Amino acid sequence: MLACLARDVALHPVKLSGLEACYRGYDGVRCWFAQLRRNRYTYTISLSDVQGLGDGRVFATGSLSLAEDPDIVPFCAIHRVVDGVTISAHHYLTDRDMIEQLGLLKS
Repeated sequence: MLACLARDVALHPVKLSGLEACYRGYDGVRCWFAQLRRNRYTYTISLSDVQGLGDGRVFATGSLSLAEDPDIVPFCAIHRVVDGVTISAHHYLTDRDMIEQLGLLKS
């Protein structure tokens, strides 16, 4: 995963209990993985659509499921990509309609 991220990436993962709102850089991403393990979170993201929004932004939609909970919830992500690596990533437990209503897809 680190190979796809800029060294100073700002990762804003889905909001799960015991996790921070933002992790910065490679050390931050490693910390995120450690917190996932410590909290015994195992989740799977299944993407159904990925599209470029312009200005280096990529929007992905799909679903997320936790191994601990069989419910599947909507998932969206907005990444900003520069020179082939992600410099920021925001992940949301919501559907595309809500992301559009919040105005997060506008340039």
